[in-house]
Amino acid sequence: MTYPDFAEALQARICADLEAEKIAHTPRKRREADERRVEILEVHIAALEERVATAEVLGEQRRHEADLGEQQRQEAQTAAERADDLVAELIEITGEFVEMSKRIAEQTAEMDKLRAELNDYRSR
Repeated sequence: MTYPDFAEALQARICADLEAEKIAHTPRKRREADERRVEILEVHIAALEERVATAEVLGEQRRHEADLGEQQRQEAQTAAERADDLVAELIEITGEFVEMSKRIAEQTAEMDKLRAELNDYRSR
């Protein structure tokens, strides 16, 4: 049962009880006192209904904020996964770069050796 339904049921019960007392031929002063109580209770019920409505709005805002928080968490997780993928790709490319650097160093060493042999051959 929701709060507005509860408030309506409570108000209907109060009205029914008061009507039952009226039917039982309660004295006029008693009826006036009851009517005053009904008025007070109606004001109180209206205040409660207003508070319930405010609470429902606040609850909806909190749910919306929670949804936004969940969306941001998912976006952060996706960004973290993408960053992990980029780091893995960077590591792979760095490994390839190291291998290429080694090959170039070996080729340079081989070229230096061949130049030295050529210079040695020319100087004879």
